[in-house]
Amino acid sequence: MKYKSIILLTSSILIVLTSMYVALTKAYASETIKVYSERQPFLIEPLIKEYEKSTGNKIEWIFSKKGLVQKTILEKSRPVADIFLSSDIARLVDITEAEANFDIPFQKNVPENLQSKNWTSLTMRARVIYAHNDLNLNNISYEDLVLPEYKNRVCTRSGYHPYNISLFSSLIAHHGEEWFEDYVIKLKANLARKPQGNDRDQVKAIYAGVCDLSIGNHYYYFKMLDDPNQIVWLDKVSPIFPNQDNYGTHVNISGISIINDENYDASVDFLDFLLSDEAQKIYANDNNEFPVNPNVSASERVQKLANNAKFDSTSLEEIASNRKAVLDILNKINFDG
Repeated sequence: MKYKSIILLTSSILIVLTSMYVALTKAYASETIKVYSERQPFLIEPLIKEYEKSTGNKIEWIFSKKGLVQKTILEKSRPVADIFLSSDIARLVDITEAEANFDIPFQKNVPENLQSKNWTSLTMRARVIYAHNDLNLNNISYEDLVLPEYKNRVCTRSGYHPYNISLFSSLIAHHGEEWFEDYVIKLKANLARKPQGNDRDQVKAIYAGVCDLSIGNHYYYFKMLDDPNQIVWLDKVSPIFPNQDNYGTHVNISGISIINDENYDASVDFLDFLLSDEAQKIYANDNNEFPVNPNVSASERVQKLANNAKFDSTSLEEIASNRKAVLDILNKINFDG
């Protein structure tokens, strides 16, 4: 009986020691992952909290509207951050071309056209056409914006903005550089005013009678819908997902690159989390974007707006390769001038 008690006591001590070891190991194994981002932290805060809670790792969010790409490139030999989280494919390509990032594993939860060995997508945003309701349009294409009947009726932000560069690059992918140069000359001739403002400013211009058509990301519809000062614009303006009769609506992305190999495993762990079903649902419900994970549906309000829209399946890597050609042509014709 005495020996049995000793054995039981020893077993209990071993269990306690094992539990303490596991707890200590977990504490020492926790990592701080530094993220450079042009997206404000509140847009992804629920994801950060969930990740930190479930893993014990900490996320240090370093936000800036400008300069992070240049900062990342300058720091590439001695990286400060571990991850670059971008609101546009262009920034990820700039970092890749500067060899300031590291290869990442192929992501089974991301369509092949929305990733490369250097970066991967997290969410999609559609580049839609906003149209005055009096036009009574059910379908329109990007190519239609240069039709003679839309002379002086189109508004846009700067042609050099990354969102438009991405769209224009996709048009070169579909039609070639010679076609695009003719297209963009005609598009400039159809503008009601010089390119200016942001995507929402173009919708405001339609409401004010300055123009009838504009280009903008789909999620701005919900930002205006939820803003008591802007919702009135939508009394006269509606978004249309263009090119449904052919290759589908162009999509840009928010995406991620790993820029530091010293914290590589933790960065991959965070990336895997962001692409998980759970995290993609949070993205869908909080940001009004389209999840890239095919197992997760967009939020109900986004699904209703998109109405099973077809998206362009052209590789974003191929699209991004046309950026220099776009910039050369825009400069040649002085698009914003």
